[in-house]
Amino acid sequence: MALQGPVFAPMHRDEFYEIAGRRYSDARGEAAKIATGKNIRMAVEPFKPVHFGWTSYKLPIGDTQKTLLTNCAFFPYGILNLDTNFDYMKWYEGAKTDYVGDWFTLPVAYFDEHQGAYKGNLDHYNFRGDETFTFSVHHVTQGWTASPETEVDAWLLAFVALPATLKETRITTA
Repeated sequence: MALQGPVFAPMHRDEFYEIAGRRYSDARGEAAKIATGKNIRMAVEPFKPVHFGWTSYKLPIGDTQKTLLTNCAFFPYGILNLDTNFDYMKWYEGAKTDYVGDWFTLPVAYFDEHQGAYKGNLDHYNFRGDETFTFSVHHVTQGWTASPETEVDAWLLAFVALPATLKETRITTA
């Protein structure tokens, strides 16, 4: 039986770079729109832990809810997954108010590069200033016991649009 629904394009395929390029263009477009409308010098950066107030390139297990600062935007497009127990994540708008979609991340852990670009409709994953979104990271262990882990060895591939004065700083409320 063939895998149904959106999957991830591995990094060694041109499709990966096409998806990343589109998302970079989306982030640049949002930055230009804010810069023009509010006369603010804007920048686009790859997503880093500091943007969410974190200190490591690992995703927390369970729910992560973030509200973006005004004039900031977040454009996820893929995943880096080194953890074979990280099988999926769910995305929501708001505080789990409106379901956006699932990313089945486990296959990416078996890609040679461990990186994949999501092949679904990424327009649903555009998060802009003052918006709240939630993602939930699911982790399994061997057997049916609870996991003692608090993080997965994985990272979101994304671009961030932000005022140039906020480069390398948190783009979310606490």
